[in-house]
Amino acid sequence: MKGLLKGIVAAIGLCLTFGGCESEDCMLTSSSYCSMSFVNGEGISVQLADTISVNIHLEGYDSLFAYLCDTDTVVSSIPIDSLPAKGYRQETYTYRKTGTLINRKTGARNMELPLSYTAEEDTFYIIYSQRLSDTLYVKHTNLPYFTSMDCGTVMHYKLTEVNATNHLIDSVQIVAPEVTNSLKENVKIYFTVSD
Repeated sequence: MKGLLKGIVAAIGLCLTFGGCESEDCMLTSSSYCSMSFVNGEGISVQLADTISVNIHLEGYDSLFAYLCDTDTVVSSIPIDSLPAKGYRQETYTYRKTGTLINRKTGARNMELPLSYTAEEDTFYIIYSQRLSDTLYVKHTNLPYFTSMDCGTVMHYKLTEVNATNHLIDSVQIVAPEVTNSLKENVKIYFTVSD
C-alpha cells in the first residue's frame, strides 16, 4: 500500500512539474496591435524628424482647481480649503481623463497601437512637438479568438475604416485589415514630406 501511495504522489508531482502548463508565452501571443507605418507620397518609409506622442480618452472626468487673487494664481488637482479664506476665489475646471500610449518618441518610422476590446471605433490623438496634432479614427470589427487553455481568448480585429485629420497627415490606407497577435503592417500613414 505504501508503494502505491508513493507511486501516485510521484506521478502527481511529475504531472505538475512537466504537464502543468504549455510552453507558450501568453504575453507574446495574447496581445493584438494595429501596426501603422509612416510613408511619403510614393509609399516609401520615412522617419519623422519631429517627436510624436499618442493619447487616448479614458472613461470618466477629472477636475482641476484654480485659486485666483489679484497677485497670485495657484492650480491644484485637489481642493485647498485654506486659500478661499485668504481671499482667493476658486474656479473648477472639469476635463476628460486621457491616457498616453506613446510619449515623445523620436525618429519614429511606425507605431503599434492597441484597439478597444469593447468599442468598435477608437480615436487616437497624435501630438507633434510643433504644437500641431492630428486625430486618427479607426473603425473595426472585434473578433474573439481562442488561443489555448493556458492563454484563453484574445481579441483579433478586422479594420473597416481608417480616417485622419490633415494637419501633417496627407492620407491613410488600410493595407492588411486583419489585426492579429502576429505583428504585420496594417495601415500606411502618408505624410507630406518637404525636401
